[in-house]
Amino acid sequence: MVRTFREHHTRRTELLDGPWDFVKDPLNIGVQDKWYNRFPHPSQSVYVPSCWNNELGLYEYEGIGWYRKTIHIENTHNIRLIFHAVLGHSDVYLDGQHLGYHYGGYTPFEFIVPSMAAGEHELVIRTNSTLDRVTIPTEQVDWFHYGGIIRSVELQHLPDLYIEQLKIAYELKGTAAAVSVHIQLRSFLQTAHTTKLAFSEGGQELHSEEVQIEAGQTLSHTFKLLLPEVRLWNIGRPELYTFQLRTEEDDKIERTGFRHIETKDHRILINGAPVYLKGVNRHEEHPEWGFAFPPKLMHKELSILLELGCNSVRGSHYPQSPYWLDLLDEHGIVFWSEIPIWGAFLPNETVSEPLFQERALTMIEEMIGLHVHHPSVVFWSVHNEIDTRTQEAFAFTQALVERVKTLDTSRLIAYATMHPLEDIVMPLFDVIGINKYLGWYEGEVSGFEGLLEQFHKRAEQLGAGDKVVLMTEFGGAGLFGDVGWEPRLFSEDYQAYIVTEALRIFKNDPKIGGTYIWQFADIRGDLKSSSKHFRDRARSFNNKGLVNEYRKPKQSFREVRRIYRSWTE
Repeated sequence: MVRTFREHHTRRTELLDGPWDFVKDPLNIGVQDKWYNRFPHPSQSVYVPSCWNNELGLYEYEGIGWYRKTIHIENTHNIRLIFHAVLGHSDVYLDGQHLGYHYGGYTPFEFIVPSMAAGEHELVIRTNSTLDRVTIPTEQVDWFHYGGIIRSVELQHLPDLYIEQLKIAYELKGTAAAVSVHIQLRSFLQTAHTTKLAFSEGGQELHSEEVQIEAGQTLSHTFKLLLPEVRLWNIGRPELYTFQLRTEEDDKIERTGFRHIETKDHRILINGAPVYLKGVNRHEEHPEWGFAFPPKLMHKELSILLELGCNSVRGSHYPQSPYWLDLLDEHGIVFWSEIPIWGAFLPNETVSEPLFQERALTMIEEMIGLHVHHPSVVFWSVHNEIDTRTQEAFAFTQALVERVKTLDTSRLIAYATMHPLEDIVMPLFDVIGINKYLGWYEGEVSGFEGLLEQFHKRAEQLGAGDKVVLMTEFGGAGLFGDVGWEPRLFSEDYQAYIVTEALRIFKNDPKIGGTYIWQFADIRGDLKSSSKHFRDRARSFNNKGLVNEYRKPKQSFREVRRIYRSWTE
């Protein structure tokens, strides 16, 4: 499933999930040899969605892979093909014709094929998971380099006049919501056409009107309405509204929730009430599934987070599945969404590269477009751990922040820094995240007290003393089952000591508004014998999870559960 609810009742849709033909292309000869016209044999069958690195013999393969699927169209029809997430570079071919290219990894892209003929058609996708100095993320990144089609491929049958876009925005005025509904209708008709719009919620019609669209054109149209006495979405109280837009030929269903977000006195306020965020960092990754995370496992993870006492999750470090965000919407859990710029080893000159910047800005747009209706999303984060001490980083950050502001002003703009005492970009943001691993990579965990005292003074000097500050990464590695009589490196005991002592220090600091422990679960690391990086990753995993890779709890999980459940704020 793509969502936890149906997005269409009238429009016919189908998922192309299942076995696809697959072949790798390590020599990059597929385009030259026109594999999009004649797919090579022998090929193997790979299930979509999945990561090819979970197949036997492909564990370490990073590069080009080709997929093929035969689709059947009963009658000539307009077709919409949606690729909900494909890692890296994607070129899509239909019956040998190039439909287009997309770069990204965690957001959907689509192609419209008018009047597709009845019969069998061959859909071919060339993907490339290779990371380099101007990809996002770049070649040095602290997670495994998976490749493949990681979310569903969807085929939709479109009427000749169809709903291309439905966007719902609002402002709260007391207990009422002033709602603005923006729609786009697209016509394949040869003549002008009038259709009736009907907008409803919970079976009750809220607005209707007739609109005319010219032949072969796209109509952008906005209407406004006032909803009195709306129920507000909040942490632990997830009030949701399901809206349906219908025409005589088509429909689109979208869901959202109404809430007001602001900051005051170093706290996030939701609907005027301060909230202390109790969170973890979550990679959408599993050793058997990679990034192709199944919905059943999402439900289990949600149960574990609720058991832990969390009220927030940070999506590290990329836009995560809409199905996952639907679950967070439904249970009243705050989400931090970010694009996959992981910068601990990011060269400073890369942030000035035009192609890198263009890709980052596009990812911002696609992330916001994907998640804009989710009330759980409170933060748009533009990067993680880049070298925020430089003017190049300042200019790059300024461009990203401005792009967010042009797209959505209803959320808080955030980032995470690993240079809190030298950072120069913090005045640009609503929320500052601090990533520091005292007690693990440097110093003692007790050093957080002195570090935060220095940080608050520096923030005041930069005019950012009133910003909300969150501890967005801290912790240490603990190998599941390694316990003893005293704490020591890589033991569950030492990991639990670092996390619990850090939480105590942060909670006692009135200028800290919440915590995100690194991390929820152990994940695969990017270990290569030829690389100098990540050599501390025992078992080839980043072992800082409160649970192991199979979601079994460590001692630190039990300690955090005790602490998070005791915090009432």
